[in-house]
Amino acid sequence: MAWVAVAIAVIVAFAVTLTVTLTDSGADSGTQTRESAQRPQNPFEEARTLGVSQVLADYSAALRDGDAATAATALDQSATEIVRDRTRRSAEGIGSLPISTFEYRLSSTRGPERLVPAELQARLDAQGSSDSWVAPVQLRYAYEGIDSAPVVLEVPMVMARYPDGWKIVADSGPEFGEAAPAGQVWQYEEPAARPVSTPPGDSLVLTNGTSPLTDALAKQLPAATESVTGFWGTRWAQGAGVIVAGSDEEFASITGSSQADADAAAAVTIFSSIDPAGPTALGQRVVFAPQAAELDPNTLAVVLRHELFHVAARTVTAVAAPVWVTEGVAEYVGRRGTYARLEQAAPALAAEIAANGPPADLPADANFAPSNPDAALAYQSAWSVAAFIAETYGDDKLKRFYVALAGADQPSDPALVVTAQNTAAQIVLDVSRDELVNRWRAWLGQQV
Repeated sequence: MAWVAVAIAVIVAFAVTLTVTLTDSGADSGTQTRESAQRPQNPFEEARTLGVSQVLADYSAALRDGDAATAATALDQSATEIVRDRTRRSAEGIGSLPISTFEYRLSSTRGPERLVPAELQARLDAQGSSDSWVAPVQLRYAYEGIDSAPVVLEVPMVMARYPDGWKIVADSGPEFGEAAPAGQVWQYEEPAARPVSTPPGDSLVLTNGTSPLTDALAKQLPAATESVTGFWGTRWAQGAGVIVAGSDEEFASITGSSQADADAAAAVTIFSSIDPAGPTALGQRVVFAPQAAELDPNTLAVVLRHELFHVAARTVTAVAAPVWVTEGVAEYVGRRGTYARLEQAAPALAAEIAANGPPADLPADANFAPSNPDAALAYQSAWSVAAFIAETYGDDKLKRFYVALAGADQPSDPALVVTAQNTAAQIVLDVSRDELVNRWRAWLGQQV
């Protein structure tokens, strides 16, 4: 699976978020492999490539045409029920959505080859298969209006060869005890799309059927997009793909979230990769969980602006950027203009200050874990840092501070973490890190 970053906004008093990175699944040290050197293909490999490419092309065309029966002919007789069900739903759903590109194809990149697990291989042998391959398959797709280039996902498949050609057997991930490919909207029972104009960009709300949440998000998207642009500027798409999950299972499948995160989340942002030519983040989506329908309109607007900020800032945000910066600024953008006093925006932080005084230091990344009972306090502390910088130095300095600090991965050495923060503070705010923390703590004391 391609890089996926997930920012999770919790429904309770504050928009608590978590960043999770998932990488392409490949062979680990305990998996038997056959090395495939970077060299011209021999006749056997060339025949393999041509045969699998043809069946993937025919399978993709049938799905695009809505022809489930023809698509099913590409499946092996022992194909998993998951693959069969996905084939049927995809054939029924793709035509309901504004999809401009859709195809399965072989990746041009070949790494070490994984051997099909013995039990599955024995079954294929018994069926008369003459060859099998854990093929490096990619899914390429694009939605009209929101995808400037096709989204490319790594979806390796087990393929089997017979006298009449190659067949699709299974997703390879589950066969090796790994995650299945991420779910897609066209696999819903009732996939639907609603284009939304967010001038000068375009947005798209994707959903399973219709719901009041779909209507609310479509209504709020133009103003939310304009608000984020007012802070960040125009150097982003000024629009987004928004997905409304119809169940916790759909939400977890699309985002790759754990069940615990799914239970706590109102929304997440995901993306597949960064195209350095733009730079452009490909496959960005804001995914709302079913429980987001319980939010009042004002809170929903805060969550939407928060997530759209992640969309806007994605190309300048490193995967391992400090969480207090990425989530603090996102929450500041989400909550701008919605509060008059600190305790309205950060009740847990206000209570902590009243009881024990301001936090001693900036919150550590570990404090933001959803399993941490004090996660809300960490998020509210991060928001307050951003609010303090904006009030003291202005929004433009806050934005520049974000770029300076979030644009690079946080060092693993704690001493270097402090050095990086100190450098950013000195360059952008003309103060040391220690002075920034002291001024923030004094400001907090004045607010409560």
